[in-house]
Amino acid sequence: MALEETIAEIKKEIVESHNLIIKTDNLVKNLSADIRQIQKRQERYERKYIFNSVVAYVIFVVVIFGGLYVAFDAKVGVVRQEKESLEKQLQQMQEDTRAMQEKISRRSQQEKITERFLLLKQQGRPYDALKEAEALDTSNLSPVMTRLVKKELAELKQSLANRSIESGSSYLQKGQLKRALREFDRALELSPPAKVLARVQHNRGLVLSKLRKNARAARAFRQAAEADPQSSSADNDLFMAGGSFEAAGDMPQAIESYQRLLDLYSSSAYASAARRRIQRLSRGKPTSGTATPAGGIHATPATPAPAAPAPRRHPAATSDGGSQPPSPKPQPPKPQSPKPSPPADAGRPGN
Repeated sequence: MALEETIAEIKKEIVESHNLIIKTDNLVKNLSADIRQIQKRQERYERKYIFNSVVAYVIFVVVIFGGLYVAFDAKVGVVRQEKESLEKQLQQMQEDTRAMQEKISRRSQQEKITERFLLLKQQGRPYDALKEAEALDTSNLSPVMTRLVKKELAELKQSLANRSIESGSSYLQKGQLKRALREFDRALELSPPAKVLARVQHNRGLVLSKLRKNARAARAFRQAAEADPQSSSADNDLFMAGGSFEAAGDMPQAIESYQRLLDLYSSSAYASAARRRIQRLSRGKPTSGTATPAGGIHATPATPAPAAPAPRRHPAATSDGGSQPPSPKPQPPKPQSPKPSPPADAGRPGN
């Protein structure tokens, strides 16, 4: 019995040991499964950590490079702007340099022309000097040189104009009317000062009157009065302009000239004769067919302009003698001569 019990106990222990082994094996299997799961989770975590690290590194690198690029681009932009600004400044300086070189070249050329002009003037070759002066551009000269050139040129023109007036007056006294007119026209081409221009136009009017070119003579006399209205002979010029317009058959212009004489020089010796002519022409019918200005012309003079200088007391006359007023008796005036001028030079063209 004892043996059977012992065997039973041993079997029981064996069964229990077997069950314990099975349980232990199950526990080991479960633990192995848990360990594998933990290992898998650890691997996933490591992979995720590595990926996150790589992504973070890439983002960091991208941000760093982006910042560096922006900073570099900004610096490059500043440098580019400075470069463009310097290029523009360089281009502007080059243009200014070229302009300055051209200006210096033009000034040098004009200074050479000025030297030739002054030299020819000093050598007594005024007409050659005048030709040189035509090529002068005073805007390319210094202010001092400009004033000198203008002064010398004005003196030269006045001298040549006076010389032409003197020569023309001489021809006029000799009765060589065409030569006289050519000399006066030559003086007119010189654009002389106002006082000289008035003398030139007056003498042209005298010559044209003698040549029976009354319309041109009238315009010359009127231009003489307009050139120097303060001259003592301005009233004489206006009176002769009116007479020449009458001779040419242009009655409205004749009336206008007489009326202008009354307006500007009411105390002139020609005032009474001008009033009588205005009255006669206003009442009469113009033979030229031209109409009298609207409203007519009053016989009495208009209110005079500011006082004019005392007129010359020599009366004027036209070439045909038909325009002379009843009183005073006008006589043909002598041509106005200029002041003495330097001797004629060899370079002056012949007549």
